[in-house]
Amino acid sequence: MTNKLEKLELQLYKANTTIEMLNDIIENLSDGIYLTDGEGTTLRVNRTYEKMAGLKEKELIGKNMKDLVKEGYFSESASLQVMRIKAPATVMYTVKTGKKLLAKGVPVFDDEGNIKLIVNNVWDLTEIYNLESQTLNQEMPFDKKDKDFVFHSEAMDKVVELALKASKVNSNILILGESGVGKDVIAKLIHDASSCRGGFIKINCAAIPEHLLESELFGYEQGSFTGAKKEGKPGMFELADKGTIFLDEIAELPIHLQAKLLRVIQEKEVIRIGGTKQISIDTRVIAATNRDLEEMVRKGSFREDLFYRINVVPIKIPPLRERKEDIIPLIHYFTNVFNKEYHFDKRFTQGTLDLFYRYGWKGNVRELQNVVERLIVVTDKKIVEEEDVVEILNLKNIGGISAKGGNLKEAVKQLEIKLIKDALKIHRSTRGAAKKLGIDQSTLVRKIKKYKLNYDAILHQDDAL
Repeated sequence: MTNKLEKLELQLYKANTTIEMLNDIIENLSDGIYLTDGEGTTLRVNRTYEKMAGLKEKELIGKNMKDLVKEGYFSESASLQVMRIKAPATVMYTVKTGKKLLAKGVPVFDDEGNIKLIVNNVWDLTEIYNLESQTLNQEMPFDKKDKDFVFHSEAMDKVVELALKASKVNSNILILGESGVGKDVIAKLIHDASSCRGGFIKINCAAIPEHLLESELFGYEQGSFTGAKKEGKPGMFELADKGTIFLDEIAELPIHLQAKLLRVIQEKEVIRIGGTKQISIDTRVIAATNRDLEEMVRKGSFREDLFYRINVVPIKIPPLRERKEDIIPLIHYFTNVFNKEYHFDKRFTQGTLDLFYRYGWKGNVRELQNVVERLIVVTDKKIVEEEDVVEILNLKNIGGISAKGGNLKEAVKQLEIKLIKDALKIHRSTRGAAKKLGIDQSTLVRKIKKYKLNYDAILHQDDAL
Protein backbone atom coordinates (compact mmCIF):
# COMPACT_ATOMS: atom_id res chain seq x y z
CA MET A 1 0.00 0.00 0.00
CA THR A 2 2.85 2.34 0.88
CA ASN A 3 4.52 1.75 -2.50
CA LYS A 4 1.28 2.58 -4.31
CA LEU A 5 0.90 5.83 -2.37
CA GLU A 6 4.51 6.76 -3.07
CA LYS A 7 3.99 6.10 -6.80
CA LEU A 8 0.82 8.20 -6.83
CA GLU A 9 2.58 11.01 -4.96
CA LEU A 10 5.47 10.85 -7.45
CA GLN A 11 3.07 10.95 -10.40
CA LEU A 12 1.21 13.89 -8.86
CA TYR A 13 4.48 15.70 -8.20
CA LYS A 14 5.60 15.17 -11.82
CA ALA A 15 2.21 16.34 -13.12
CA ASN A 16 2.31 19.49 -10.97
CA THR A 17 5.90 20.15 -12.02
CA THR A 18 4.92 19.82 -15.71
CA ILE A 19 1.94 22.17 -15.22
CA GLU A 20 4.14 24.74 -13.47
CA MET A 21 6.71 24.49 -16.24
CA LEU A 22 4.04 24.96 -18.94
CA ASN A 23 2.62 27.94 -17.01
CA ASP A 24 6.08 29.49 -16.83
CA ILE A 25 6.58 28.96 -20.57
CA ILE A 26 3.19 30.49 -21.47
CA GLU A 27 3.69 33.48 -19.17
CA ASN A 28 7.17 34.23 -20.51
CA LEU A 29 6.48 33.91 -24.24
CA SER A 30 7.19 37.06 -26.27
CA ASP A 31 3.91 36.44 -28.18
CA GLY A 32 0.58 37.15 -26.61
CA ILE A 33 -1.48 34.02 -25.90
CA TYR A 34 -5.30 34.10 -25.78
CA LEU A 35 -7.09 30.77 -25.15
CA THR A 36 -10.81 30.12 -25.62
CA ASP A 37 -12.89 26.98 -25.52
CA GLY A 38 -14.70 25.64 -28.58
CA GLU A 39 -17.65 27.98 -27.92
CA GLY A 40 -15.47 31.10 -27.82
CA THR A 41 -15.41 31.57 -24.03
CA THR A 42 -12.14 33.04 -22.73
CA LEU A 43 -10.12 30.56 -20.68
CA ARG A 44 -6.79 32.30 -20.27
CA VAL A 45 -4.52 35.11 -21.45
CA ASN A 46 -0.83 35.51 -20.62
CA ARG A 47 1.00 38.52 -19.21
CA THR A 48 2.34 39.46 -22.64
CA TYR A 49 -1.20 39.72 -23.99
CA GLU A 50 -2.29 41.83 -21.01
CA LYS A 51 0.55 44.25 -21.76
CA MET A 52 -0.16 44.27 -25.53
CA ALA A 53 -3.90 44.85 -25.20
CA GLY A 54 -3.87 47.07 -22.14
CA LEU A 55 -6.46 44.76 -20.55
CA LYS A 56 -6.36 42.62 -17.42
CA GLU A 57 -7.05 38.88 -17.46
CA LYS A 58 -9.84 39.27 -14.91
CA GLU A 59 -11.73 41.51 -17.38
CA LEU A 60 -11.77 38.72 -19.97
CA ILE A 61 -11.88 35.33 -18.22
CA GLY A 62 -15.27 33.61 -18.55
CA LYS A 63 -16.53 36.08 -21.18
CA ASN A 64 -17.53 34.91 -24.65
CA MET A 65 -15.85 36.49 -27.67
CA LYS A 66 -19.23 37.34 -29.21
CA ASP A 67 -20.09 39.43 -26.15
CA LEU A 68 -16.63 41.01 -26.03
CA VAL A 69 -16.97 42.10 -29.67
CA LYS A 70 -20.53 43.35 -29.09
CA GLU A 71 -19.44 45.30 -25.99
CA GLY A 72 -16.62 46.96 -27.93
CA TYR A 73 -13.66 45.25 -26.27
CA PHE A 74 -12.50 44.00 -29.68
CA SER A 75 -13.44 45.09 -33.21
CA GLU A 76 -13.07 41.51 -34.50
CA SER A 77 -12.04 38.08 -33.20
CA ALA A 78 -9.87 35.33 -34.67
CA SER A 79 -11.61 32.81 -32.42
CA LEU A 80 -15.01 33.66 -33.93
CA GLN A 81 -13.58 33.26 -37.42
CA VAL A 82 -12.13 29.86 -36.46
CA MET A 83 -15.52 28.78 -35.11
CA ARG A 84 -17.22 29.79 -38.37
CA ILE A 85 -14.82 28.06 -40.78
CA LYS A 86 -13.44 25.31 -38.48
CA ALA A 87 -9.90 26.07 -39.62
CA PRO A 88 -7.05 28.47 -38.70
CA ALA A 89 -7.77 32.17 -39.31
CA THR A 90 -5.78 35.39 -38.96
CA VAL A 91 -7.34 38.72 -37.98
CA MET A 92 -6.02 42.23 -37.47
CA TYR A 93 -8.23 44.01 -34.95
CA THR A 94 -8.48 46.99 -32.62
CA VAL A 95 -8.82 46.73 -28.83
CA LYS A 96 -10.99 49.22 -26.93
CA THR A 97 -7.78 50.69 -25.50
CA GLY A 98 -6.81 51.75 -29.05
CA LYS A 99 -4.18 49.03 -29.46
CA LYS A 100 -3.87 47.37 -32.89
CA LEU A 101 -3.17 43.63 -32.71
CA LEU A 102 -2.69 40.75 -35.14
CA ALA A 103 -4.01 37.36 -33.99
CA LYS A 104 -3.72 33.91 -35.54
CA GLY A 105 -6.28 31.48 -34.15
CA VAL A 106 -5.68 27.73 -34.43
CA PRO A 107 -8.38 25.18 -33.52
CA VAL A 108 -7.68 22.06 -31.42
CA PHE A 109 -10.13 19.24 -32.21
CA ASP A 110 -11.37 16.36 -30.06
CA ASP A 111 -11.65 12.76 -31.30
CA GLU A 112 -15.11 13.46 -32.75
CA GLY A 113 -13.94 16.42 -34.82
CA ASN A 114 -15.42 19.12 -32.58
CA ILE A 115 -13.40 22.20 -31.61
CA LYS A 116 -12.45 21.90 -27.95
CA LEU A 117 -9.89 24.70 -27.74
CA ILE A 118 -8.75 27.70 -29.79
CA VAL A 119 -5.18 28.93 -29.33
CA ASN A 120 -4.53 32.51 -30.44
CA ASN A 121 -0.99 33.77 -31.00
CA VAL A 122 -1.08 37.57 -30.86
CA TRP A 123 1.39 40.22 -32.03
CA ASP A 124 1.40 43.93 -31.19
CA LEU A 125 1.25 46.25 -34.22
CA THR A 126 0.77 49.51 -32.37
CA GLU A 127 3.55 50.43 -30.02
CA ILE A 128 3.86 53.45 -32.28
CA TYR A 129 0.46 53.39 -33.99
CA ASN A 130 -0.27 56.91 -35.21
CA LEU A 131 -3.93 57.88 -35.13
CA GLU A 132 -3.04 61.10 -36.95
CA SER A 133 -2.00 59.15 -40.08
CA GLN A 134 -2.70 61.21 -43.16
CA THR A 135 -3.96 60.12 -46.56
CA LEU A 136 -4.78 61.86 -49.83
CA ASN A 137 -6.96 59.09 -51.20
CA GLN A 138 -9.61 57.22 -49.24
CA GLU A 139 -10.33 54.62 -51.93
CA MET A 140 -9.44 51.54 -49.89
CA PRO A 141 -10.89 48.03 -50.01
CA PHE A 142 -10.97 47.87 -46.22
CA ASP A 143 -12.20 51.30 -45.23
CA LYS A 144 -14.25 50.35 -42.18
CA LYS A 145 -13.30 49.93 -38.54
CA ASP A 146 -9.81 51.36 -38.90
CA LYS A 147 -9.03 48.89 -41.71
CA ASP A 148 -9.18 45.62 -39.79
CA PHE A 149 -8.84 42.61 -42.04
CA VAL A 150 -9.11 38.84 -41.95
CA PHE A 151 -7.70 35.98 -43.95
CA HIS A 152 -7.39 32.21 -43.82
CA SER A 153 -5.28 31.20 -46.83
CA GLU A 154 -1.69 30.03 -46.65
CA ALA A 155 -0.90 32.45 -49.50
CA MET A 156 -1.92 35.50 -47.43
CA ASP A 157 -0.22 34.03 -44.38
CA LYS A 158 3.04 34.19 -46.35
CA VAL A 159 2.31 37.76 -47.51
CA VAL A 160 1.75 38.96 -43.95
CA GLU A 161 4.81 37.07 -42.69
CA LEU A 162 6.97 38.77 -45.34
CA ALA A 163 5.37 42.15 -44.59
CA LEU A 164 6.18 41.82 -40.89
CA LYS A 165 9.78 40.84 -41.70
CA ALA A 166 10.10 43.83 -44.04
CA SER A 167 8.74 46.16 -41.34
CA LYS A 168 11.85 45.54 -39.22
CA VAL A 169 14.21 47.10 -41.76
CA ASN A 170 14.15 50.41 -43.59
CA SER A 171 14.44 49.01 -47.14
CA ASN A 172 12.17 50.30 -49.89
CA ILE A 173 9.26 47.98 -50.67
CA LEU A 174 7.28 47.34 -53.86
CA ILE A 175 3.81 45.82 -53.42
CA LEU A 176 2.43 44.12 -56.52
CA GLY A 177 -1.09 42.88 -57.19
CA GLU A 178 -4.29 43.41 -59.11
CA SER A 179 -6.63 46.28 -58.34
CA GLY A 180 -8.61 45.68 -55.18
CA VAL A 181 -6.42 43.01 -53.52
CA GLY A 182 -5.55 45.25 -50.55
CA LYS A 183 -2.10 46.64 -51.39
CA ASP A 184 -2.71 49.72 -49.25
CA VAL A 185 -3.76 47.55 -46.30
CA ILE A 186 -0.46 45.65 -46.43
CA ALA A 187 1.43 48.94 -46.75
CA LYS A 188 -0.30 50.24 -43.62
CA LEU A 189 0.42 46.97 -41.82
CA ILE A 190 4.14 47.35 -42.60
CA HIS A 191 4.13 50.92 -41.28
CA ASP A 192 2.21 50.02 -38.10
CA ALA A 193 4.57 47.14 -37.33
CA SER A 194 7.72 49.18 -37.97
CA SER A 195 9.73 51.44 -35.69
CA CYS A 196 8.78 54.53 -37.73
CA ARG A 197 7.86 57.41 -35.46
CA GLY A 198 6.31 59.59 -38.14
CA GLY A 199 3.02 59.42 -40.00
CA PHE A 200 1.74 57.27 -42.85
CA ILE A 201 1.25 59.42 -45.95
CA LYS A 202 -0.56 57.94 -48.94
CA ILE A 203 -0.57 59.54 -52.37
CA ASN A 204 -2.22 58.05 -55.44
CA CYS A 205 -0.05 58.92 -58.42
CA ALA A 206 -2.93 58.27 -60.83
CA ALA A 207 -5.54 60.35 -58.98
CA ILE A 208 -3.74 63.71 -58.95
CA PRO A 209 -3.38 65.79 -62.14
CA GLU A 210 0.17 65.76 -63.52
CA HIS A 211 0.64 69.53 -63.12
CA LEU A 212 -0.17 69.26 -59.40
CA LEU A 213 1.60 66.00 -58.65
CA GLU A 214 5.11 67.47 -58.47
CA SER A 215 4.11 70.12 -55.95
CA GLU A 216 2.17 67.59 -53.87
CA LEU A 217 5.17 65.26 -53.70
CA PHE A 218 8.00 67.74 -53.25
CA GLY A 219 6.35 70.99 -52.10
CA TYR A 220 6.98 74.53 -53.31
CA GLU A 221 8.34 77.87 -52.14
CA GLN A 222 6.36 81.10 -52.00
CA GLY A 223 5.53 82.67 -55.33
CA SER A 224 6.91 79.73 -57.33
CA PHE A 225 3.84 79.62 -59.61
CA THR A 226 0.47 81.29 -60.11
CA GLY A 227 -1.97 80.22 -57.41
CA ALA A 228 0.75 79.11 -55.02
CA LYS A 229 0.30 79.92 -51.34
CA LYS A 230 2.39 82.93 -50.45
CA GLU A 231 3.95 81.10 -47.51
CA GLY A 232 4.81 78.06 -49.66
CA LYS A 233 3.91 74.47 -48.83
CA PRO A 234 5.80 71.33 -47.71
CA GLY A 235 5.48 68.27 -49.90
CA MET A 236 4.43 64.78 -48.93
CA PHE A 237 8.01 63.59 -48.51
CA GLU A 238 8.58 66.28 -45.90
CA LEU A 239 5.34 65.41 -44.11
CA ALA A 240 6.38 61.74 -44.06
CA ASP A 241 9.75 62.49 -42.42
CA LYS A 242 10.54 59.78 -39.85
CA GLY A 243 7.53 57.90 -41.24
CA THR A 244 6.29 56.20 -44.39
CA ILE A 245 5.23 57.53 -47.78
CA PHE A 246 3.04 55.15 -49.76
CA LEU A 247 3.16 55.81 -53.51
CA ASP A 248 0.16 53.97 -54.89
CA GLU A 249 -0.15 53.45 -58.68
CA ILE A 250 3.51 54.39 -59.10
CA ALA A 251 3.47 53.13 -62.71
CA GLU A 252 1.39 56.22 -63.57
CA LEU A 253 4.14 58.60 -62.44
CA PRO A 254 5.26 60.75 -65.43
CA ILE A 255 8.78 59.98 -66.68
CA HIS A 256 10.16 63.43 -65.79
CA LEU A 257 8.97 63.05 -62.18
CA GLN A 258 10.50 59.58 -62.01
CA ALA A 259 13.93 61.19 -62.35
CA LYS A 260 13.21 63.61 -59.51
CA LEU A 261 11.80 60.81 -57.33
CA LEU A 262 14.93 58.75 -57.95
CA ARG A 263 17.11 61.60 -56.74
CA VAL A 264 15.02 62.06 -53.59
CA ILE A 265 15.26 58.34 -52.77
CA GLN A 266 19.01 58.20 -53.46
CA GLU A 267 20.05 61.44 -51.76
CA LYS A 268 17.43 61.38 -48.98
CA GLU A 269 16.79 65.06 -49.51
CA VAL A 270 14.21 67.12 -51.35
CA ILE A 271 14.25 70.54 -53.01
CA ARG A 272 10.90 72.33 -53.23
CA ILE A 273 9.68 73.77 -56.53
CA GLY A 274 11.12 77.26 -56.88
CA GLY A 275 13.60 76.69 -54.08
CA THR A 276 17.32 75.96 -53.74
CA LYS A 277 17.50 74.68 -50.17
CA GLN A 278 18.16 70.96 -49.75
CA ILE A 279 15.84 69.53 -47.07
CA SER A 280 17.02 66.29 -45.49
CA ILE A 281 14.38 63.61 -45.02
CA ASP A 282 14.30 60.19 -43.38
CA THR A 283 11.36 58.54 -45.09
CA ARG A 284 10.56 54.91 -45.83
CA VAL A 285 9.19 54.46 -49.37
CA ILE A 286 6.54 51.85 -50.11
CA ALA A 287 5.34 51.78 -53.71
CA ALA A 288 2.52 49.76 -55.25
CA THR A 289 1.21 48.99 -58.72
CA ASN A 290 -1.07 46.63 -60.59
CA ARG A 291 1.07 46.97 -63.74
CA ASP A 292 4.08 44.98 -64.97
CA LEU A 293 6.93 47.38 -64.20
CA GLU A 294 9.57 45.13 -65.76
CA GLU A 295 7.68 45.22 -69.06
CA MET A 296 7.38 49.01 -68.75
CA VAL A 297 11.15 49.19 -68.18
CA ARG A 298 11.72 47.20 -71.37
CA LYS A 299 9.43 49.57 -73.29
CA GLY A 300 11.14 52.64 -71.82
CA SER A 301 8.08 54.02 -70.01
CA PHE A 302 9.53 53.40 -66.55
CA ARG A 303 13.09 54.15 -65.47
CA GLU A 304 15.19 51.05 -64.84
CA ASP A 305 17.25 52.71 -62.10
CA LEU A 306 14.09 53.78 -60.26
CA PHE A 307 12.65 50.29 -60.59
CA TYR A 308 15.68 48.77 -58.87
CA ARG A 309 15.57 51.43 -56.14
CA ILE A 310 11.96 50.71 -55.16
CA ASN A 311 12.06 46.94 -55.77
CA VAL A 312 14.38 46.06 -52.88
CA VAL A 313 11.71 43.97 -51.13
CA PRO A 314 8.94 42.91 -53.55
CA ILE A 315 5.68 41.66 -52.02
CA LYS A 316 3.15 40.12 -54.40
CA ILE A 317 -0.45 39.81 -53.22
CA PRO A 318 -2.32 37.03 -55.04
CA PRO A 319 -5.79 37.75 -56.45
CA LEU A 320 -8.81 36.55 -54.51
CA ARG A 321 -9.60 33.83 -57.08
CA GLU A 322 -6.24 32.21 -56.23
CA ARG A 323 -6.91 32.22 -52.49
CA LYS A 324 -10.53 31.18 -52.31
CA GLU A 325 -10.12 30.10 -48.69
CA ASP A 326 -10.31 33.81 -47.81
CA ILE A 327 -13.69 34.41 -49.45
CA ILE A 328 -15.99 33.02 -46.75
CA PRO A 329 -14.09 34.61 -43.80
CA LEU A 330 -14.16 37.95 -45.64
CA ILE A 331 -17.91 37.62 -46.25
CA HIS A 332 -18.50 36.99 -42.55
CA TYR A 333 -16.27 39.95 -41.69
CA PHE A 334 -17.93 42.41 -44.10
CA THR A 335 -21.39 41.16 -43.11
CA ASN A 336 -20.66 41.98 -39.47
CA VAL A 337 -19.22 45.38 -40.42
CA PHE A 338 -22.22 46.45 -42.53
CA ASN A 339 -24.81 44.93 -40.21
CA LYS A 340 -23.32 47.04 -37.44
CA GLU A 341 -23.07 50.16 -39.60
CA TYR A 342 -26.62 50.00 -40.98
CA HIS A 343 -28.23 48.44 -37.87
CA PHE A 344 -29.30 45.27 -39.70
CA ASP A 345 -29.08 41.60 -38.78
CA LYS A 346 -28.84 39.97 -42.19
CA ARG A 347 -27.30 36.61 -43.06
CA PHE A 348 -26.42 34.60 -46.17
CA THR A 349 -27.67 31.08 -46.88
CA GLN A 350 -25.18 28.27 -47.57
CA GLY A 351 -26.26 28.42 -51.20
CA THR A 352 -25.29 32.08 -51.48
CA LEU A 353 -21.90 31.32 -49.92
CA ASP A 354 -21.42 28.54 -52.48
CA LEU A 355 -22.05 31.01 -55.30
CA PHE A 356 -19.69 33.54 -53.78
CA TYR A 357 -17.02 30.86 -53.57
CA ARG A 358 -17.38 29.91 -57.23
CA TYR A 359 -17.45 33.49 -58.56
CA GLY A 360 -14.30 34.87 -60.25
CA TRP A 361 -14.02 38.20 -58.33
CA LYS A 362 -12.20 40.21 -61.00
CA GLY A 363 -12.38 43.19 -58.69
CA ASN A 364 -10.95 41.12 -55.83
CA VAL A 365 -11.61 42.13 -52.22
CA ARG A 366 -12.92 45.56 -53.18
CA GLU A 367 -15.56 43.95 -55.40
CA LEU A 368 -16.46 41.43 -52.68
CA GLN A 369 -16.88 44.22 -50.14
CA ASN A 370 -19.03 46.21 -52.57
CA VAL A 371 -21.30 43.24 -53.35
CA VAL A 372 -21.77 42.30 -49.68
CA GLU A 373 -22.66 45.89 -48.79
CA ARG A 374 -25.05 46.19 -51.73
CA LEU A 375 -26.84 42.94 -50.84
CA ILE A 376 -27.22 43.96 -47.21
CA VAL A 377 -28.53 47.41 -48.15
CA VAL A 378 -30.92 46.54 -51.02
CA THR A 379 -32.24 43.13 -49.93
CA ASP A 380 -35.49 43.48 -48.01
CA LYS A 381 -35.31 40.00 -46.47
CA LYS A 382 -33.31 39.13 -43.37
CA ILE A 383 -31.88 36.08 -45.13
CA VAL A 384 -30.08 36.75 -48.42
CA GLU A 385 -30.79 33.89 -50.86
CA GLU A 386 -29.23 32.55 -54.05
CA GLU A 387 -31.50 34.46 -56.43
CA ASP A 388 -30.46 37.74 -54.80
CA VAL A 389 -26.78 36.95 -55.45
CA VAL A 390 -27.48 35.76 -59.00
CA GLU A 391 -29.15 39.08 -59.78
CA ILE A 392 -26.45 41.25 -58.19
CA LEU A 393 -23.56 39.36 -59.82
CA ASN A 394 -25.39 39.04 -63.14
CA LEU A 395 -25.01 35.25 -63.15
CA LYS A 396 -28.03 34.71 -65.37
CA ASN A 397 -25.87 33.12 -68.03
CA ILE A 398 -22.92 31.31 -66.53
CA GLY A 399 -21.35 28.04 -67.54
CA GLY A 400 -23.78 27.66 -70.44
CA ILE A 401 -26.82 27.85 -68.13
CA SER A 402 -29.21 30.64 -69.00
CA ALA A 403 -31.96 32.10 -66.86
CA LYS A 404 -33.35 34.13 -69.74
CA GLY A 405 -37.06 33.67 -69.86
CA GLY A 406 -37.03 31.57 -66.67
CA ASN A 407 -36.93 32.26 -62.95
CA LEU A 408 -33.75 32.77 -60.94
CA LYS A 409 -34.32 29.83 -58.58
CA GLU A 410 -34.27 27.44 -61.51
CA ALA A 411 -31.08 29.08 -62.81
CA VAL A 412 -29.43 28.61 -59.42
CA LYS A 413 -30.55 24.99 -59.32
CA GLN A 414 -29.12 24.28 -62.77
CA LEU A 415 -25.87 26.04 -61.87
CA GLU A 416 -25.48 23.99 -58.68
CA ILE A 417 -26.14 20.74 -60.54
CA LYS A 418 -23.53 21.60 -63.17
CA LEU A 419 -20.90 22.56 -60.60
CA ILE A 420 -21.53 19.42 -58.54
CA LYS A 421 -21.27 17.16 -61.60
CA ASP A 422 -18.10 18.85 -62.80
CA ALA A 423 -16.47 18.54 -59.37
CA LEU A 424 -17.45 14.86 -59.01
CA LYS A 425 -16.09 14.01 -62.46
CA ILE A 426 -12.77 15.70 -61.72
CA HIS A 427 -12.20 14.41 -58.18
CA ARG A 428 -14.21 11.14 -58.35
CA SER A 429 -15.21 11.27 -54.69
CA THR A 430 -17.62 13.30 -52.60
CA ARG A 431 -14.81 14.26 -50.24
CA GLY A 432 -12.60 15.69 -53.00
CA ALA A 433 -15.55 17.30 -54.78
CA ALA A 434 -16.79 18.94 -51.55
CA LYS A 435 -13.32 20.38 -50.89
CA LYS A 436 -13.20 21.78 -54.43
CA LEU A 437 -16.66 23.33 -54.03
CA GLY A 438 -15.78 24.79 -50.63
CA ILE A 439 -18.58 23.01 -48.77
CA ASP A 440 -18.84 20.18 -46.21
CA GLN A 441 -19.02 16.62 -47.51
CA SER A 442 -22.36 16.17 -45.74
CA THR A 443 -23.73 19.26 -47.52
CA LEU A 444 -22.68 17.87 -50.88
CA VAL A 445 -24.31 14.48 -50.16
CA ARG A 446 -27.56 16.26 -49.24
CA LYS A 447 -27.49 18.24 -52.48
CA ILE A 448 -26.88 15.05 -54.53
CA LYS A 449 -29.95 13.53 -52.88
CA LYS A 450 -31.94 16.76 -53.25
CA TYR A 451 -31.34 16.91 -57.01
CA LYS A 452 -31.66 13.12 -57.37
CA LEU A 453 -28.29 12.85 -59.10
CA ASN A 454 -26.94 9.43 -60.08
CA TYR A 455 -23.48 9.39 -58.49
CA ASP A 456 -22.20 6.31 -60.34
CA ALA A 457 -23.53 7.51 -63.70
CA ILE A 458 -21.80 10.88 -63.29
CA LEU A 459 -18.44 9.25 -62.63
CA HIS A 460 -18.67 7.22 -65.86
CA GLN A 461 -19.90 9.91 -68.22
CA ASP A 462 -17.69 12.10 -70.35
CA ASP A 463 -20.14 15.00 -70.42
CA ALA A 464 -22.43 16.53 -67.83
CA LEU A 465 -25.99 15.23 -68.02
